[in-house]
Amino acid sequence: MYYDLHTHTDWSDGTLDPAALVALAAAAGVRVLAVTDHDTVAGLEEAGQAARRLGIDLVPGVEISATWQGLTVHVVGLGIDPAHSGLVAGLAELQEARLVRARRIVAAFKGAGLGDATAVLERAGIVSRVHLADWLVATGHARDHAAAFRRFLARGSVGYTAAQWLALEDAVAVIGAAGGRAVLAHPTRYRLSGGRLKQLVDRFAESGGAALEVVTAGLDVGETGRLARLAARYGLQASVGSDFHKPLPWRLGPGGLPDLPADCTPVWTQWPIRSTVLM
Repeated sequence: MYYDLHTHTDWSDGTLDPAALVALAAAAGVRVLAVTDHDTVAGLEEAGQAARRLGIDLVPGVEISATWQGLTVHVVGLGIDPAHSGLVAGLAELQEARLVRARRIVAAFKGAGLGDATAVLERAGIVSRVHLADWLVATGHARDHAAAFRRFLARGSVGYTAAQWLALEDAVAVIGAAGGRAVLAHPTRYRLSGGRLKQLVDRFAESGGAALEVVTAGLDVGETGRLARLAARYGLQASVGSDFHKPLPWRLGPGGLPDLPADCTPVWTQWPIRSTVLM
C-alpha cells in the first residue's frame, strides 16, 4: 500500500477542500491517506465521503499544536475518533487560542497603520498566521509569504504574538484517549541541535508517543537515516507524510515520497485497516 499520513485542507492552512485533496492523492497513487488538519477535524466527513467514492482508505487524523520547553511542536494523531469528548474539548481550546492570537495580531496591524484585517477572522475553519500572511500579500504590504512572516509576524515584529498551546504530554494523551497513535511531525524543522532533538524525542516517547515522522518532504537520505536511527533508539515506530498544503511546482504533492528505510517499523503495522481506522 502507498501511504501519505500527513496532509492539510482549507479547513486549516491548506488551499484545497477535502474532496479535492482526496482526489489529488488518489490520482497520485496514494491508497491510504490521512487528513491531518491543524487543530480541527472539520474536514474529515467530506474527506471520508470522497475517499469512499474513489476507493482509497482514509485514516482520520489531526495535527495538534503543542509546547515543549517553550518551543511550538506539532503532534499528528492517526486513527482518532473525531467525536471523542476529550479530543473535541482539546481542539476547542486550541481553536480559541488561535482566535485570541489572531485578534491580537489584527489589532496590532491596525494600530501600526497597516489596515483592517478583521475579515480574516471570519473565515471557515481555523485561523492561522498563514491566513494573516495571505492578507499582507493581498494588500501589498509584503511581496510573498516569506517576507510577510519576516517583516510582520516573526518574533520581535509588529504582529508577533505568542499562543498558548497544549503541553506536549497533554497533546499525546488527548490523541491516545481518542484511540489514536501520536506521531511527532517533521522533527528536523524545529531547528534543534542534535542533543536537544534527542531530548524532545525522548520526552515524546516517555509521554506515550507512538511514532516519529521519518519520511517527509524536503529530507535527503542522510536526514531520513538519522531520523530512522532516532526512532529505533527510543523505541518508536516510523511514519511517512508529505505535509501537503497546496500544489506547488517545486514541492511534492500528496504521495511522491520515498519508502521508509527497511529497518523501520511502520506506524501502520498493527492497524486494523479495514475496520476501526477508517471512517
